[in-house]
Amino acid sequence: MQLSKGLQEDDKDIYLFGVYQGAILLLNICTALLIGVALNMLLEIVIYLICFLPLRIFAGGYHAKTQLRCYIMSSFTTVIILLGIQFLQQQESIWEFLSYIVSFGIIWRFAPVADANKPLLEKEHVIYQKKVRKVLLLLTGIAALTYFLGFNIISTVIEVSVCFLSVILLMGIYKNKVHCNNIEELECNK
Repeated sequence: MQLSKGLQEDDKDIYLFGVYQGAILLLNICTALLIGVALNMLLEIVIYLICFLPLRIFAGGYHAKTQLRCYIMSSFTTVIILLGIQFLQQQESIWEFLSYIVSFGIIWRFAPVADANKPLLEKEHVIYQKKVRKVLLLLTGIAALTYFLGFNIISTVIEVSVCFLSVILLMGIYKNKVHCNNIEELECNK
């Protein structure tokens, strides 16, 4: 039975899921923007979202078990990220560069990291790996260019985005390893 032009009754759940996921993403983005406004760092949070979201979508990593936990953790980490950006804008050290290089290497080597909530087929793994590497290279180029041009706010935000994503990947790898050690699944060894 057709619901409306082009929509099948069988596809109703798929469309509802898509709308629900879109609403959750929109809520997370709006909350991040509100946190940015509250901390007087709207520009920083906008740049962060532009840099981080494409990496996160393709790289995967740790995912919370519930939407509520995800929302709370995202809100909390947004505050931490913005405070980290604020701190790093007042500093310049070789440690920032070294942490970026290490984080870049972690993402390059391990992304994408699947999760029980977000499993990946082998074909998806290959496609996402190529995409995350392209985004990572693009962001690295932008970070280098903006640093040398004196737009340190952009390079700092990119640095924090990449470092945070590497932590999320390592958490995902750890979670997967613990999960596989706790249950007997052949798929864990893939």
